[in-house]
Amino acid sequence: MDTAHFYLRVLATDKEFYKGFAKCLTVQTLDGQIQFLAHHQRVIMALEPGELDIEKDDGTKIHVVAGFGTMVFANNRCQVLVDTCETEAELDARRANEALERAKERLRQRQSISEYRMTQAAMARALSRLKFKGKDYKN
Repeated sequence: MDTAHFYLRVLATDKEFYKGFAKCLTVQTLDGQIQFLAHHQRVIMALEPGELDIEKDDGTKIHVVAGFGTMVFANNRCQVLVDTCETEAELDARRANEALERAKERLRQRQSISEYRMTQAAMARALSRLKFKGKDYKN
């Protein structure tokens, strides 16, 4: 195995999305998009909803949208744990638009702090799905 690769495992709550070697991983963090290559320094990061790109060891690319999660990179191994991980074919723009509208309506209502945070998370997931799908959404 070439030294320009690292072992990657991407787990969603409902499935193991990817398991194997990769050349590059791009994730959405609190500070923006960050790219990881082989032999990256040890790091633990919080992930935000957004695009997740994997360049496999054979050069092919996987482009998905992922939800909130965490990522650990150590000893040339990376593990990504996210609540959702969907390919473009799995996304439904109409459903994402409806979820966004529901979240906006809940934000207009009086909520507890925890309900407010859950609503914000739902809105972030819907927006990232719509952005990934390339569809316009209503503001």
